[in-house]
Amino acid sequence: IPAESSLADKLSDAVPEHMAYLDAYYIDKFEVTNELYMKYVEKTGSKTPLFYSDPKFNDPKQPVVGVNYKDALGYLLWSGKRLPTEAEWEKAARGTDRRLYPWGNDFVQAHCNSYPNQLKAPVPVGNYPDGASPYGVMDMAGNVSEWVFDGYGKDYYVNSPYKNPQGPTETTVARIIRGGDYNSDSAFVSGVARFQIGEFSAFPNVGLRGVVSVEELEKLFLITGDDAVKEAPVSGITVISKEKTALDLLSQKESPRIAPSTASDSAFKKVRYFKNLEFDGSKCVGSSEIHRSRRAGAPYWKIYFHSPGKIAQAQYYDKREDLQLHIEPVYDTLGNEAQIKLYDNKGYLVYRSERVLEQGRPVKGILYSATGDYLGEEKF
Repeated sequence: IPAESSLADKLSDAVPEHMAYLDAYYIDKFEVTNELYMKYVEKTGSKTPLFYSDPKFNDPKQPVVGVNYKDALGYLLWSGKRLPTEAEWEKAARGTDRRLYPWGNDFVQAHCNSYPNQLKAPVPVGNYPDGASPYGVMDMAGNVSEWVFDGYGKDYYVNSPYKNPQGPTETTVARIIRGGDYNSDSAFVSGVARFQIGEFSAFPNVGLRGVVSVEELEKLFLITGDDAVKEAPVSGITVISKEKTALDLLSQKESPRIAPSTASDSAFKKVRYFKNLEFDGSKCVGSSEIHRSRRAGAPYWKIYFHSPGKIAQAQYYDKREDLQLHIEPVYDTLGNEAQIKLYDNKGYLVYRSERVLEQGRPVKGILYSATGDYLGEEKF
């Protein structure tokens, strides 16, 4: 961000302004839609996006939301693309003339879906043609934020490399989203704003788009036989062809640096997260989170909300960076918590609990394994 910009005080991690060189690449003109993502779900058996049952978020032409970092990688690998680096995303949004927004230096409410519009949900992609970037890329300001490849480093810009920067090299589960969303104010839909979230997070305001470098694309067309996976010489990001599936490739990659977890009886007991938390869900508006404990090294919960009182997901950590459990509630049409899905530290489903409700409250949970086997009952 230019030091003289009025946004500089708000966006303290977007400094200093610096030059970067990028090899040529192609980027999706539009955010990935529900229609495209559900083809991937149907073909691969991958999990449905977290908020897909909500009519606010499941229009075929809306950008897909409720996908975490690994989900985004899986879809893009399956489609022969990858996530853009933060620098690739920013160049596509801002061009080369230092503009702050895709369309220029001043915020224009009519050019994007942001908080001032009060739509409170994503709209079908490409709905704001006047908000296109210098390269004709749509919805890079507002609508939904977008995953990028890089891990997050607050001071990364101080020493980032000139050529093809890809973010900090150390292991991290903090990733970056860019572009702001329908709940963001004018500063945070700018092309310079950057946000960090955990890679296991799946929010109703975060989606994705893909890229492929020119060199990667040329290699892809030249691939034959067993030589199905090629590495771009500068990026080190893998591109696949039809001979390999995304799931094959993901299984070969190292998992994030987190502690192992098991589907033991002790794990089941930790499901009752909301009974031990002191918070009033009705006070939470939009996408927010509450931390049970911020004490370094102490076990703690992170609870995310997508509407007042509705938990989008819960994450239990044994230590500050060691994820033990990842829990996603599923609500019925009346807003009751009718199902709980528990995932392990690698993002695999451990079990689900189908709730028996009386007057909107769960009185019993029928536990099933990831393969559908009956495990027993969850007591309340």
